[in-house]
Amino acid sequence: MSIPFSQIAPEPKANAALLVADAVDRRRPDDATAGTLTKLVRNDAAAVVESTVPKHEKELTAEIDFRDRQRDAAYTATCLVTESYTVLPGDPARQEKAATLHNKLVPDTLAFLSGSMHTESTILAERMAYLESTEGAALVSALGLGEFVATLKETMAAFDAALAARVEKKEARPQNLYTAGARLDRSLRALYAYLVATESTDYARECFSDLLPLLASARAAATRRDKPTPVTPAQ
Repeated sequence: MSIPFSQIAPEPKANAALLVADAVDRRRPDDATAGTLTKLVRNDAAAVVESTVPKHEKELTAEIDFRDRQRDAAYTATCLVTESYTVLPGDPARQEKAATLHNKLVPDTLAFLSGSMHTESTILAERMAYLESTEGAALVSALGLGEFVATLKETMAAFDAALAARVEKKEARPQNLYTAGARLDRSLRALYAYLVATESTDYARECFSDLLPLLASARAAATRRDKPTPVTPAQ
């Protein structure tokens, strides 16, 4: 009976498949057919690993972090300049306008800039909407903060673009991983069937011993997921 390879998670399966290929090559160094099949296994395992860790994902994450720091700095600078106008002597009307704008930009603290990027994006979008509203734009113009707001808008757009690029890569991953995983399953089944046909089931299972514990773990996890949650009786 064949082993249901599809039940095993792709990445550990790919790593174990390489060990299986090594084991078969050691046992059958002169078997050209086995060598061809183990080469297929290695190629398909490599494709799974490549699909599991998309190229450039680390670079994309670093780009997001960089763009996040840029928009943090732009927003902080806008707030600090606005705050400075609230205490700059000589123009009470400007002080009042600056205080009004600053209260909109910093109703409490800037701590949200150090929190969740998603939350930060939501808050910054709300603040930018105010800055571009009739009331906000008038204050920005009166205080001469147009360049600061333009820079903030640019850094926010750059962050959104970097985030969208990573999301696009991640969304493309499952299909690629599914396809690569299916190919690896086929090459493993072909190798297993060949070993059973030329030797025995026990021999084949010995060669595939690195995959069997993974299958047992996958089945145990599936059993735990399928078990209904026990109902605690009312006290």
